[in-house]
Amino acid sequence: MSSIPRPEAGERQFLLPAAERDSANISEEENGNYGAVDDEAQLTPVGPPKVEKQLHHKKFSEIWAMFLGLAFAVFCSALGATIVANLTIEIGSYFHAGSLSSWLGTAFLIGLTAMTPLYGRLAQVMGRKGVMILALTLFLGGTIMCAVAPTMGFMIASRVIAGAGSGGLLTVTAIIISDLVSLADRGLYQGGINLLFGAGSASGAVIGGSIADHLGWRAAFWIQIPPILFAFGMVVWKVDVDREDGEDTGGVTAWEKLKGIDWAGSAALVVGISSFSIFSSLLTSSHYPFKHPLPLSLFIISIITLPVFFLIERRALHPILPLSLLTRAQPSLVLLAFALTTATTFSRLYMQPVYLHVTRGLNGSETGLLLLPSSVVGAASSFYAGWHMRHYKEYKWFQAIMSLVPWIQAFSILVGWTPETSIHRLWSEMAVGALGGGMTITTLLTSLIACVEPSELSLAISACYLSRAIGQVIGVAISASIQQSILLKSLTSRFPTDPTLVRRLIQEPSAMLPLLNARDAWEAKLGYLDSIRGVFGFVVSGGIVLSVVCLFIRGKRL
Repeated sequence: MSSIPRPEAGERQFLLPAAERDSANISEEENGNYGAVDDEAQLTPVGPPKVEKQLHHKKFSEIWAMFLGLAFAVFCSALGATIVANLTIEIGSYFHAGSLSSWLGTAFLIGLTAMTPLYGRLAQVMGRKGVMILALTLFLGGTIMCAVAPTMGFMIASRVIAGAGSGGLLTVTAIIISDLVSLADRGLYQGGINLLFGAGSASGAVIGGSIADHLGWRAAFWIQIPPILFAFGMVVWKVDVDREDGEDTGGVTAWEKLKGIDWAGSAALVVGISSFSIFSSLLTSSHYPFKHPLPLSLFIISIITLPVFFLIERRALHPILPLSLLTRAQPSLVLLAFALTTATTFSRLYMQPVYLHVTRGLNGSETGLLLLPSSVVGAASSFYAGWHMRHYKEYKWFQAIMSLVPWIQAFSILVGWTPETSIHRLWSEMAVGALGGGMTITTLLTSLIACVEPSELSLAISACYLSRAIGQVIGVAISASIQQSILLKSLTSRFPTDPTLVRRLIQEPSAMLPLLNARDAWEAKLGYLDSIRGVFGFVVSGGIVLSVVCLFIRGKRL
């Protein structure tokens, strides 16, 4: 059979409708990529540039009610994640299980991390509304279970379920917004969502502590039910979003779709992520040594499941995480950037309070007051990043420049902070670091959406939140390991003849420091400062790598 000759690029362009032919003549700078270019762009055949799909794009007046419901869902997610911050001691005392109280926050993170990668595939199979209802049901059910928990073990399991739902609220909200608005407007909407997420995160500990003081700790969970029910009602009423063309639904009937889910890949991913999350939590929250059989076995399991997962995904008909997102240069660079920025951000978030509590001797209220500007600026900067992209139609160089800010501020902490640094310098520098982080994370999501096909969108966003969750776990684990190892070495060198004092300073610094004389207290604070500087050395290194990665992320004119 003779082959039919393919038309040349010019012929193909001539055969296009007039509107598309005009679009094809637009210069690369105006309608294509600019900045760094990867190999896949050079290998793409010449032809008409892709035109962004406009079918689902809506104005705010058309979707404000649905947006309100989604925003409430995200607010509830953030509130539920942080509301136990001031309740851990009280809950642990109530159940006579104080040693397990730190797992209340860890359990939520484990559930969130394990379930997040599944929501992108479920959004294709169940539809946007169906999977959002599933996430809200898990979150609502886990919250009610926390309110009625009879034992500490039941309480921790309930937090895992609530965290699993919370991961879906964040992921599916991002998918729905991306379905409904243009790439240029997307950052502005995400900035608004981030404002409410920041408000929920900042107010969670305050609301939880205040309600618990007057009505008991169980009321702090019951008070979350009305806003969750409101979000549930708005989603059921208003969310009606079509799937993107070309999405892999796994079949026509419900049974075909159910069979089409990559259950083996899902199981491998959940086991691997959960094992690593629990392993890092045992090291950081429960202070197990690395060579203890329990954390060591979990670490080995997490390492083994990684190649098993990749093997399954290569053969899966409907993969839960397409390997093409990791083998193509642009998506893999953006996902790496997500992991880096989240790891360095959470290292910063965990170490700044340690500095304020121990090195500066501030109480919880004073520490919270100094951290408040960071929460406000971080959320507001995300909203500004959305406006910047919409107004200037550009994000690549803005993203690259903003990625410099957090690690430059971390370098200032590394070399400039002492036990007597000005309070005004502390809160202002921490706010500057949060500003750069908020802008970077918002622009990275736009970068990811710009480099994938519409049919890959839900899976790409799911992979994005998976990268962020993994970055959070890795950042906390690495920062805790660095801080503990340097702290032990520094305190041992400062108190070489008193190992008991060293051990107690590590385990209960707030109780021990007031009992020391002025000279020993100063040496102990310097020991903690050494350990904090070690962590911020990691933050600077990770931030520099992030800035380099951002230079190689290809831009697109919005």
